[in-house]
Amino acid sequence: MFETIGEMFKLSFVNRAIIVGSLVSLCAALLGVSLVLKRYSNIGDGLSHVGFGITTVAVGLGATATLPIAIPVVIFVAILLLKVGNNHKIKSDSAIAIISSSALAIGVAVTSVTSGLNTDICNFMFGSILAMSISDVILSIVVSIIVLILFVVYYRKLFAVTFDEDYSKAIGLKTGRYTNLIAILTAIVIV
Repeated sequence: MFETIGEMFKLSFVNRAIIVGSLVSLCAALLGVSLVLKRYSNIGDGLSHVGFGITTVAVGLGATATLPIAIPVVIFVAILLLKVGNNHKIKSDSAIAIISSSALAIGVAVTSVTSGLNTDICNFMFGSILAMSISDVILSIVVSIIVLILFVVYYRKLFAVTFDEDYSKAIGLKTGRYTNLIAILTAIVIV
């Protein structure tokens, strides 16, 4: 049994998957605490659907590199969701559900009407961590390090904004800035 596991680790694609999976899980765990405590536990699901929608639109329009398109759009939607969530008329879970289902519907519609798009929707939605190239791994490492550094540098302020936003405002913290930082970091990790 241990020989089989040892043989697995000799494969380069398994090592790449373990590296990226470990880094993404570390970033997601750190951000997840803030998101759950701020009652945005569904935002990861919603942003992943937005990422799918924008990726299919980009591919449908002929873009070869979808990441430079997807990241800014998902960041914008993450900030929008956190702003809408602070609105007392619309609850954050409702806003996430509306945007999530709309983005998924747009992605499926674009995929079905785009001629020459010979791909399975599952490839866009789930991908495969085992199929990551070296450049994907390097990009994931760089992005994960940036997210971890920003989280550590701003930890106290993010902690204060997460646990007691009213107190944070009272002591002069710009809570909107740190809420946006949480949204941006979450969007980057999701994409």
